[in-house]
Amino acid sequence: MKTLRLLFAFVCFSSSVQSQSHIDHHFHIYNWDWQKDGYILTGSLFAWGGSQLLKASADKITLSDLPTRDPMNLWGIDRGATENYSLDAQKWSDVFLYSSFLLPFTHYTGLKCRKQGFIVAGMAFETFLINDAITNTLKALTKRFRPFTYNSEVSNEIKLSNGARYSFASGHASNTAALGFFSAKVFSDLYPHSKWKPVIWTLGVTLPAMTGYLRYRAGKHFPTDIIAGYALGATIGYLVPHFHKVSNDDLSLNLIPVQNGMMLSFTKTLK
Repeated sequence: MKTLRLLFAFVCFSSSVQSQSHIDHHFHIYNWDWQKDGYILTGSLFAWGGSQLLKASADKITLSDLPTRDPMNLWGIDRGATENYSLDAQKWSDVFLYSSFLLPFTHYTGLKCRKQGFIVAGMAFETFLINDAITNTLKALTKRFRPFTYNSEVSNEIKLSNGARYSFASGHASNTAALGFFSAKVFSDLYPHSKWKPVIWTLGVTLPAMTGYLRYRAGKHFPTDIIAGYALGATIGYLVPHFHKVSNDDLSLNLIPVQNGMMLSFTKTLK
């Protein structure tokens, strides 16, 4: 219910501001370069697909790994997570995650967003692909054991489940942060003088924090996983719309092919 209330609040605040604001029919705040953004979307899509393959081929947990799980080998900040395991917390974290995918589209209740609806949708897609590709790549490369694999009260059958070594970084935290910050940034760009900006930003910041806490209670992630995922998602969610703003044409976002994959590049033209 908390998730539904947060989502409903986003819709209500967006609708309220949009209905009261004067609409400039020549309003155009975001720029979409078909060549550059086409490269970014294509590269991000391939990077996302590659990250899925990396995860699928990464080492899985085995029975011989279980006796070596000692919480004392962890950083102090992470040890408390090994005592957690909650299916309810896991379920609600999933609800929060899936609900966050609706956030970018709450702005479509207003004409300002609908006039640039394709660009907003394209930016949201870029945000998801870039963030999820990086998150999945981190999971595949670090192969960190989840906290519940250290918990003596959790059965071996659960510990040996697929995904037990996908702890770093938290995908739930990174994706909800990416979409939450993206939605708040778009709202701020569309309505820079709105009195509701602090409320929208509070909602955008709180949703991933609550999701991260639920993942901690579920025994799915360590605090450091959640902090890293939150920071990653928040950065990408903020920067993608920022670099598409017409007023920031001297700033650019590019995806550059390199020898072993793709490199995300932010550049600024000096005048």
